[in-house]
Amino acid sequence: MTAVHAPLALPPNEVVWQLLNVMDIGLLITDSARRILYVNEAFTRESGYRLEDVRGQTCAALQGPETNPVDIEVMRKALDRGEGFTRVVLNYRKDGQRMRYRVRVQPLYENGVLRYFVGVQEDYTEMHALLERLERWAHVDSLTGLGNRRAFDHALDRALEDASGVQLVLLDLNDFKLINDEQGHQAGDRLLVGVAQTLTGVLAGEGSVYRLGGDEFAALLPLAATHVATRLHGALASLRPESVSAAIGLAHAPAEARTASALFRLADSRMYEQKVYRRS
Repeated sequence: MTAVHAPLALPPNEVVWQLLNVMDIGLLITDSARRILYVNEAFTRESGYRLEDVRGQTCAALQGPETNPVDIEVMRKALDRGEGFTRVVLNYRKDGQRMRYRVRVQPLYENGVLRYFVGVQEDYTEMHALLERLERWAHVDSLTGLGNRRAFDHALDRALEDASGVQLVLLDLNDFKLINDEQGHQAGDRLLVGVAQTLTGVLAGEGSVYRLGGDEFAALLPLAATHVATRLHGALASLRPESVSAAIGLAHAPAEARTASALFRLADSRMYEQKVYRRS
């Protein structure tokens, strides 16, 4: 049997609605069937939608092609249970502009019966953009602009999930401490930036390069990438203003290792063997 919904109506209290209308925060009220009954002026300013534009519709009218389906499902399930939620959601203004909103919704019961959902929305666009920038910065080495150790760890985990396999390259500069000691840390920093640019140039289009810390770098490449160590040694040797050498260790997954820790240990041990051989 098809459910019969009561006519759309608001509680008869004009003073309450006048007060809500002057609040400086977006407010939306629906009935228990999630049909919009009321939006205040702040909601209209933020979204461009007036009450006559959305009255009787669900909040799906505010969503668009890039609204995350996961967000939609989480909100739907909470509403199905008659529960509230707080979530940052990508919605669209009436003019089509994308906006991030922090949405808080609470159910309103009368005598144990669900009657309304009350939603408050705050423009979260600038804050969301700031958090995204902070997240990117948290994964970027500030000196070279390469991904840092955290970015490398995440990328390696993802690469190991790919059935096509991955080639891990670890690179550690030789005699870097001498440059810092004899020429100063600014010279050392310039060298690290030059090495980062060289590695990126040599491996451009093949994989991703990271600075793990100090003078140690890493790259993640497809298994099809060939002559990697030879190419890197040659590029570093031609680096100006001074030639640079490095110890390089390579390891392949899944043929040689299947976990991130095992793959890293193998590449690191091969890199260290080069260090020992050079000193002997």
